Amino acid sequence: MGETRISVRSLGKVFPDGTRALQDVGFDIAAGETFGCLGRNGAGKTTLVNLLTTLDTPTEGTASICGHDVVARREEVRSRIGASLQQVALDELMTGREHLEFVGRLAGLGAAAVRAKADELVRLFGLEAAVDKMVAVCSGGTRRRLDLALALLRDPEVLFLDEPTTGLDPQNRRALWEWVRSFAAEGGTVLLTTQYLEEADELADRVAVLDSGRIAVLDTPSALKAQAGGKQVQVRPVDGLERSCVLGEFGTRAALDPGGDVIVDAAREGELLSVLGRLAALGVPQTALAVVEPTLEDVFVRLTGASASAESDNSTASGLAAIGRSLAGGTGRNERP
Repeated sequence: MGETRISVRSLGKVFPDGTRALQDVGFDIAAGETFGCLGRNGAGKTTLVNLLTTLDTPTEGTASICGHDVVARREEVRSRIGASLQQVALDELMTGREHLEFVGRLAGLGAAAVRAKADELVRLFGLEAAVDKMVAVCSGGTRRRLDLALALLRDPEVLFLDEPTTGLDPQNRRALWEWVRSFAAEGGTVLLTTQYLEEADELADRVAVLDSGRIAVLDTPSALKAQAGGKQVQVRPVDGLERSCVLGEFGTRAALDPGGDVIVDAAREGELLSVLGRLAALGVPQTALAVVEPTLEDVFVRLTGASASAESDNSTASGLAAIGRSLAGGTGRNERP
């Protein structure tokens, strides 16, 4: 990893009505790193993005982007970042190309530079067939790709992606994952908020789990999964085998999962072969067994007491409206995460 691109120290946000959205949040993110923020609705993910992108102002602590304070040096920060926020707010009666030219002019680029950059981004995101159509007739996946193109018009060093794949089909989601990997591999820094735990596992070098405005834990996905426990053996129901036999054999180390399978803990070192041997002795066929590893969902449930929701937070500002306010020097409204 390279130099520090995002630095956050004791960051907090209290809204005028007394609602505390963030408290004592701190981390550093390096060049070339993808940093994932997980959390349920209301955990503070969107508030964090709004503070770091200068759309809102912290009430506590400090944060800097590429060495520039997000409050004292807003313009310097804005010149180095791109943001694709939750709700893609595009003008239905404008074409994709018109959006790119409009945002390019807001960014202060000359006409020739805007055209060249727009053509490059159209090729990058496969927008050739849609860029001259009105947004009203474009699919959700096309709108998201256009929103990402708008975020990259100024060649940002740091990219903020707030729930970027919500509503995308699997094909478009995978394509976006590949693009994020490429951006980071070329030295870009990504802060990604998501409620898709598979997405964080696939993309993030490190993951922070936000719970009630605080960071509950921060580590690599592999380290977090290791903390959730080691291997488990999943026993599927088979004819002639009572679940009670397996549960009785392993006592408190076995439990029924919501799907009716028996899950046997084999986390302790060297225990997996012993567990498999005892199951074989009970007459459990190999075809009924699966060895499974902990997932980020297990980590999330252990830390927050509930599974992650697939619903998105309400974003403070998004798409063209957010980019326009940012480049024009405006600030976002104070809304809850």
